[in-house]
Amino acid sequence: MSRAQVPQSAIDASLWVILGHSLADKTPPSAGSQPVPAEASEAVGRMLAEQGSAELESAVLETIRAGLHALGRDPSLTLSASRYDALRGEFMDSHRIHAGKGRTLWPVGSTTILKRASGSWSQALAHAGLAVSAETRPAGFGRARFTSEQFSAAIFDFTSQALREGSSTSYQNYVAWRKRQQQAGRTDLPSGPAIRNSFGSWSAALDQEGTSA
Repeated sequence: MSRAQVPQSAIDASLWVILGHSLADKTPPSAGSQPVPAEASEAVGRMLAEQGSAELESAVLETIRAGLHALGRDPSLTLSASRYDALRGEFMDSHRIHAGKGRTLWPVGSTTILKRASGSWSQALAHAGLAVSAETRPAGFGRARFTSEQFSAAIFDFTSQALREGSSTSYQNYVAWRKRQQQAGRTDLPSGPAIRNSFGSWSAALDQEGTSA
């Protein structure tokens, strides 16, 4: 499923599940009684299955219910974009959800949420029923810093050097390689997260450029 096809209900559910995750130590297990909207439940179940995480559906829906329950009791609850991404990282690690070939992972990242909301984090929060955060639009969002040619060139340069040296073309190796290149003076290399956001996943970026990890 490409990012353009992520339904709004799955985006709202991403915010709910991360809110529920953030309140895990404060919300009693029995508090997750708030029903998950059918459309969101279906979308989340489908995306979890597509990313190979179908076994998480029950626990994920319970976390969403806890988030919705807490939100119903306290409408002032909110999440900044940076806090959302930090908590999402914890959530992904705790559930062993990793990037895969040509797929958008759920919960989606803040970049996907912002793009759907025309760059307004407040609009995204309001749509999901969370209180509006002061962090509305990160500086630079919506302005393409790198061209598609620069993305392709970065991947080509990295994989070419990896091939010459017999090293891996893994995401972690790209991040380390880019850091060394920047220290040497290069300023035309997009970050690892930027490449994954642009192509959907690291594997998809390599596939599109005719290489493999």
